[in-house]
Amino acid sequence: MAAKLIEAIRELERDRFRAMVDGDGPLLDELLSENVSYIHTNGKRETKQQFINAIAAGRRRYRQIEIQSQEVMPVGAETCVVTGRALIEMEANNGALLFPIAYTAIQAQEGGQWRLVAWQATRCALE
Repeated sequence: MAAKLIEAIRELERDRFRAMVDGDGPLLDELLSENVSYIHTNGKRETKQQFINAIAAGRRRYRQIEIQSQEVMPVGAETCVVTGRALIEMEANNGALLFPIAYTAIQAQEGGQWRLVAWQATRCALE
């Protein structure tokens, strides 16, 4: 059971990153809790709608998100803590911006569906 849950959460994380790259607002709407706390590497906190709007409108464009490592830790039956590292490539005014992050994501059951309830990322030095 735990292995199946861990793989399901990994798939949700891949789906969310893919939706961010694809600018898929409707999928992000499904994957994020209404009350998500989304904290970026610069410390800026966004609501669900602010986050989705920036991506859907093209104000924030992710070219690629590559998961480098990821641990999923179930906490009870309805919550999972995900920690990991990823390489982010974004479009910036002067070209591509490439940087590694360390992150924590919390996925929780809401009405029978897993949703992201919290995200916080920290920019790391290139190794």
